[in-house]
Amino acid sequence: MNKGFGFLLLLLIILCGCNPKAADNNSLPTNDSIQKYLALAGNDTIELEDRAKYNDKALSFLDLEKNDSLTREYLNEISRNQLNTNQTTKFETISKINFKKSEIAKDTLRIAKYYENKGQYFKKLYVYDSAIYYYLKAEQLYLKIKDKNNLAFVYNKKALVQLYLDDYLGAELSAKKSYNYLKKTKHHYKIVLCLLILGNSYHSMKEYEKAILTFQEALYIIKKHNVYNRKNNFSAGTCLNNIGNALREQRKFDEAIYYFKKALKEKNIKHDDSELYGYLLNNLGYCYLKTNKNVNLSFIFEEAKKIFDDLGIKNESAVSDIYLSEYFIKKGDTAKANAHAESALRLSKEANAPYYFLTALSHAGSINPKKAPIYIKEYHRINDSILFAERQARNQYYKIQLETDEIIQQKQTALKQKAVVIAVATAILIIAILIFIIARQRLKQKELRLKETEQKANEDIYQLMLAQKIKEEEVRQQEKKRIGIELHDGIMNKLASTRLNLSILSISRDDNTIQNCLNHIHDIQNIEKEIRNVAHDLNQKTIYSSDSFERLLKDLIEDQNRTNSTNFFLEINRDINWNNISDSKKMNLYRIVQEACYNISKYAMAKNATINFLIDRKNICLLITDDGIGFNSADSKKGIGIKNMKHRVKMMKGKFSLSSKPNYGTKINISIPSKEI
Repeated sequence: MNKGFGFLLLLLIILCGCNPKAADNNSLPTNDSIQKYLALAGNDTIELEDRAKYNDKALSFLDLEKNDSLTREYLNEISRNQLNTNQTTKFETISKINFKKSEIAKDTLRIAKYYENKGQYFKKLYVYDSAIYYYLKAEQLYLKIKDKNNLAFVYNKKALVQLYLDDYLGAELSAKKSYNYLKKTKHHYKIVLCLLILGNSYHSMKEYEKAILTFQEALYIIKKHNVYNRKNNFSAGTCLNNIGNALREQRKFDEAIYYFKKALKEKNIKHDDSELYGYLLNNLGYCYLKTNKNVNLSFIFEEAKKIFDDLGIKNESAVSDIYLSEYFIKKGDTAKANAHAESALRLSKEANAPYYFLTALSHAGSINPKKAPIYIKEYHRINDSILFAERQARNQYYKIQLETDEIIQQKQTALKQKAVVIAVATAILIIAILIFIIARQRLKQKELRLKETEQKANEDIYQLMLAQKIKEEEVRQQEKKRIGIELHDGIMNKLASTRLNLSILSISRDDNTIQNCLNHIHDIQNIEKEIRNVAHDLNQKTIYSSDSFERLLKDLIEDQNRTNSTNFFLEINRDINWNNISDSKKMNLYRIVQEACYNISKYAMAKNATINFLIDRKNICLLITDDGIGFNSADSKKGIGIKNMKHRVKMMKGKFSLSSKPNYGTKINISIPSKEI
C-alpha cells in the first residue's frame, strides 16, 4: 500500500476542522469565550485530551435554549470537534440537538452539515455504506442551496470513501466534481487533497501516466503556495513518493529511484514524518532489489521495519519482511528468507489486512514448496472472500445511490403535487378569510347592538328599581300618616277625654276618689306622651332623591345582614356625586356588589365583609374584602360569578383585580371612570 492513502486520511481529519465559521459581528464576552475555546479545540497541534476539554468548555458557555443561526453554527463546530477528538457519544448527543434545532428553523445549511458530519462519523467507524448514504443526503441539500464550497468538500470526502470501496470510477467522478469547484478558489490545501484522491484512483485503475501528471500538479501547487499539513511542509514528499510508486509499477525503477531519493531529501522528513520515511525506504530498497544495485539492502529494509514496528503499523512491517525475504532468497539464505516470510504472514494476519496477507501468502508459497499447497488454498479462500466483500460493498453503494435517486425523483414529483395543492389551498384560504372577515364584521355589529341593548336594559332596570323603591316609600309614608292620624284623632282624643273626666279630682279630694283615680291618671299621661312620640316619628319625611342609589345599596346590605351570618359593612365616600354617574354604571356596580355578597355568603365562611366606595381623581374605586377561608386565585377564571364581574367591569372600561389565598380571605379591587370616555 502506498503512502497516498494514509496521507488522504490524515488530510480529511484536518479538513473537518477547517470549515469557515458562521459570520457574526456579535462581540459579547460569551461569544468571544466560545470562539476562543473553539479555536483551541480545532487546533490539531494540541493533544487530543486538551482539545476535548476546550471543546467542552466552549459548550458550557453556549445557551442551548436559544435557536439562532449563531448557536446552530457553534453547535455544528462543537459536534465536529467532538468527532475529531473521538468523543463519539457526545457527538451523537450534540449533533442530534443541532439537527432538531435546524429542522425547527428550516436551516438547510446546518442540516446538510449535520449529514456531512454523520457521514464522517460512519467513515471513522469504517461503515462505508452508511457514510456514503449521509454524504449523498448532504450533497443533495448543498445542491439545493447552491453552496459550491461545501459541495466540493463533500464530493472530496465521498471520493475517498469510494476509493476505499474500490469504486475507482466513482472516486474519479466525485474527485473531478470537487476539483472543478475548487480549482478557481484559494483552497489550495483542499485542492491538493482532491488531486491526491484523483491520482490514487488513476493509480488503482493502472492509468499510471494520468496518475503521475495528477501528482505532479499537486506537487506544483504545494511548492507554489507552500501548502502545510498539521506539522510541517512535507506534503511534497508524499507526492514524490506517489510518483515513484507509479513509475515502479511500470517497472521504470531508475526513474522511481530518482523520485524516492528526492523525497528523502525533503527537510526534516525523518523526524517530522517517520511513517513516510519508512515507506520511502521500503520503496527505494525494492527498486534497488529489482535493479540489483550494490547497496546494503538488509540495512534499508530493517530500518524501515523498525520504524513501522515502533509506530505499530504491522501491515507495512510485513511488507518490509517480504522484501527482506526476497533479498535473502537472492543471497541464498533460505532460513532467513523463510523466517521473514513467516513473520510477514503473522504480522499481516494480526493487522487484519487481507490484501497484505494475500501478498504474504503468495510470497511464502513461492519460497517454501512444502507449504505451498496450504498457502495456495488459503490464498484462494481469502481472495474469494475479499472479492465477495468488495462486490457486496459496491452493490450496497450502488443500491444506496439508486435509492437516493429514486427518493429525489419522488421528491420532485411530490413538490409538483405540493405546488398544486398549495395553490388550491391558498385560493380556498383566501375565500375562507374573506368569509371570515365578513362574518366577523357582522358579528361585531351584532355585538355592538347587543351591548347597546344591554346598556339600555341596565338603565331601565335601574329606573324600575328606583321607581319601585319610591313607590314602596310612598306606601310606607301613607301608612305612617294613617297610623299617626288614627293615633292622634282616636286614642289621643279618648285619652284626653278620660283625663278630663278624671279631673273630678279637682272637685272631690276624698281619699277614696284619689286612691281610685291616681294610678289611672298617671298611666294615661305616660301613654299620651308615648303616642305623641310615635306619631311624630311616623310623620317625619323619609323620601330620598339624590341618595337613592346609596339607599339601594344600604337596603341590599341590610337584607344581607338579616339573612346571613356574615356581618356586612358599607362605606361610601361622601365626595362621590352619584348624579354624575350614568344609570347603567350604577346598575352594573349594584350587580357586582350583589354578586360579591352572594359569593361571600355562600363560599367564604367569613365573619366580616366590607364594601367600600372611594373616589380617586376621575375614577370610582370599589374595594370588597372579607376575612373568609379564601381560595387559590389561579382558579378564579372557572367561576361564572367572577367572569360576570369581569365582564361588567370591561363594559364600563374599568380595571378588575382579584387576590386571594387559602385562609387569608379575598380582596376584589375595581376601578371605573366616573365619566363616560
